[in-house]
Amino acid sequence: MSDSREHVIKWLHAQVDMFALILAWVGAYYLRFYGPLPVPKGVPEWQVYFKLLPFIVIIWLLVFNMGGLYRRSMRPRSPVYEGLDILQLCMLAILAFIATTYFYEEYRYSRLTLFFFAILHPVFLVTSRSFLRKGLRAYRRKYPPRKVLLIGGGGALQKAFEITNSLGLTDAELVGLVPLGIEKPNEELSRRCRIFSIPDDWSQFFKQHPCETVILAPPREEHSFLDENLEKIAEHVIDIKALPDLSSFTRFASGIEVIDNIALINIHDSPLKGIGPVKKRALDLLVASLSLLVFGPLMLLLAGLTKLSSSGPILYKQERMGLDGKVFSIFKFRTMPVGSEQKTGAVWASKQDDRATFVGRLMRTTSLDELPQLFNVMRGEMSLVGPRPERPVFVETFRKNVPGYMLRHKVKAGMTGWAQVNGWRGNTSVEKRIECDLFYIQNWSVLFDIKILILTLFRGFLNPNAY
Repeated sequence: MSDSREHVIKWLHAQVDMFALILAWVGAYYLRFYGPLPVPKGVPEWQVYFKLLPFIVIIWLLVFNMGGLYRRSMRPRSPVYEGLDILQLCMLAILAFIATTYFYEEYRYSRLTLFFFAILHPVFLVTSRSFLRKGLRAYRRKYPPRKVLLIGGGGALQKAFEITNSLGLTDAELVGLVPLGIEKPNEELSRRCRIFSIPDDWSQFFKQHPCETVILAPPREEHSFLDENLEKIAEHVIDIKALPDLSSFTRFASGIEVIDNIALINIHDSPLKGIGPVKKRALDLLVASLSLLVFGPLMLLLAGLTKLSSSGPILYKQERMGLDGKVFSIFKFRTMPVGSEQKTGAVWASKQDDRATFVGRLMRTTSLDELPQLFNVMRGEMSLVGPRPERPVFVETFRKNVPGYMLRHKVKAGMTGWAQVNGWRGNTSVEKRIECDLFYIQNWSVLFDIKILILTLFRGFLNPNAY
């Protein structure tokens, strides 16, 4: 999808959402004060309630944007899934709104009005977006679909097909496919597209099969096809898009940077870019600060028990590898007597590990020895959620034996992560952990972080692989 068209659709969704929110707040006001329920204190002036509308619009649109709702609106989705997304985000927004009005001392707003608004606004949002979808479909039906020809093979061809179907060319009609390379198109492509062989005469081909757009997605071994055919195709089709095959280089969605009119393709570009790190850092500071307040008394108790269990410092510092492969010192409550590792060297923790003290073993089993890492989060060395950091000595082994291992260092290391809440921690499969870490990086969002933090409360502290 072109940037201008994408911005227009996002803007339309934001405008529709804003209209629905205003309508829901006005409806809640009139339902409370002019509905069937008694109003013992009298009807307040409407200005008192309506001056909250700018705050409502700002809070909800910010939450929707941070939650990725407008990004997901670019792709065709089931109204049910969209409704569930909206409901979750509305719950977060309503909590933020309650917090805002709670600290507003000038006037105490009716809780019933807020209750009615909480019921009405998700319904209005879902309904208004449904009307917008119907309106966009009606608009597109007025124009003939843009005819598209796919030329390519391998992983790039599949991506080109997905782009045609869901990332902007939603009013496109596939003329067909000219496969390149030895790999045959998959079943879905073969079913949806008419398959053509490479024509000897492109002029005759386009006379028989006219189209407005050609998407070129040649596999790397077939790039000579462009040298031989691109000019011939360009004589008949103006709109030509090229999709390079980067599947052998990267596991992330690559981005393009333009510097002095020169296009650079980012092979391993971090998905946490732009406003992403700011949102993630804000969540880290907020939750880490609250966690230090909540767990502070427990941490003081654990510090005292650690000191009583054996002589030595309360905290144990250990080198770990984090963002961009930089080494930092991670904090943990000391669980072993001082000097224990000098005898064994760096070894992987296991059930047979008898070096821990009694208190240390309890803390390891419940993962409470990790609580001091909240200070690492506050210092910006770690995040609350991310791939768990490993010791440099283990990283040297894993990077040689596990494909894609170093990609996990494109984001900050975390206290907890998608791998940990799915049980892949301790002496378990490194490959499975990397799979979970890369999935997290590719699908990061603030809501995904919140989901992992909630799951950590139920699955993270007590785990059979924690020792």
